[in-house]
Amino acid sequence: MKKTATLILFLLPLFIFAQNGFTVKAKLDHLGTNKVKASYYKNGKYTNDTLVANKKGIVLWEGQLDEPQIVRMEVLDSTLILRVGKAASAPPFLMFVLTNSAITITGDAKEVYAASIKSKDKEIIDYETYRKDEIAFNRASWEIQKELNRKLNAKDTVGNAVLMAKLSALRKENQQVRMRFIDAHPAAFSSILMLSNLFLVMSPEDMYRRYEAIDARYKDSKAAKSLGLKVESNRKTALGQPMIQFSLVGVDGKQVNTADLKGKVILLDFWGSWCVPCRKSHPALKELYAKYKSRGLEIIGISNEAFSAGGNKAQQEVSWRKAIKEDGIDWLHVLNDADINDLAKSHDINGYPTKFLIDRNGKFVLKILGTSEGLHKTLEKKLADLMPD
Repeated sequence: MKKTATLILFLLPLFIFAQNGFTVKAKLDHLGTNKVKASYYKNGKYTNDTLVANKKGIVLWEGQLDEPQIVRMEVLDSTLILRVGKAASAPPFLMFVLTNSAITITGDAKEVYAASIKSKDKEIIDYETYRKDEIAFNRASWEIQKELNRKLNAKDTVGNAVLMAKLSALRKENQQVRMRFIDAHPAAFSSILMLSNLFLVMSPEDMYRRYEAIDARYKDSKAAKSLGLKVESNRKTALGQPMIQFSLVGVDGKQVNTADLKGKVILLDFWGSWCVPCRKSHPALKELYAKYKSRGLEIIGISNEAFSAGGNKAQQEVSWRKAIKEDGIDWLHVLNDADINDLAKSHDINGYPTKFLIDRNGKFVLKILGTSEGLHKTLEKKLADLMPD
């Protein structure tokens, strides 16, 4: 009887949370007629709510959540956008934890990221201890961004590299502060939400350690379960781990089976016809393929067309085949299919392009996210090490 009673009390906080809605009241000076957009996850999908102030200048937002969320709130004021040609940079957003509670936001619409947030909810109070640092990072970063914008519009490139380095340093410092918050608050639901956004800057083992430290009350939450799947996928693709074997029908109708490539160096290229950086990386990748194919390199392009124009699989396949032909990429190709074998999920793909290099022993030896001259040189050097003349 005692064990049953304990279990009921254990689950009580999440049960209560699900019963009550949230009420957010925001009073932002200089808002004028501009609208406010709140972005968050709802029913497993990213949702945008557009909000308008009432006659008293109060933006009222009400609703209900299954679980706490980190919300991105921005003022839709075009005068705040920095522009250089067709490129645009938006000012920092207000990021805060939303729970089914009463929340009051006050601040200036011109600097919404620095607004004050008041609530009696402990989750929100805990997160605000981190947000004090985030405000400072955002303010410093935005000032640098404005200076870069001014210089670029004036075609002044002197010192821009220094400014970019400062931005990068601020981002890295902010990442460290977030990790320290998570370590200090393992019982905060917001730690789960923050961890979900740190996969690209944390080693698989550090991520696993922090995931394991999450309060047991939340392990059955949707956010924790989703994080757990990502943690497991991330660990499976860590350097030194054996590659994830798969077999799918290729673009030519023949089976692409990784088991048939034993003894080869394999490059998995996760891309999409819709992904401009992916397509731009293909010419350099073709050069590497021409150079190393005879030495034992094989490339498998894994295209995720879920983001391309058209929702059905037939349209996705058309976009996939068209891009392969246009780019003239003649290596092995498979189309990611979530219903058959979701390789993007099993490899924990968080951005495109993502490349995995696998050595002749079938183990992951390099992971690259994005495309740049520096990243390409890293890949080329690793290929030269694995397949010398």
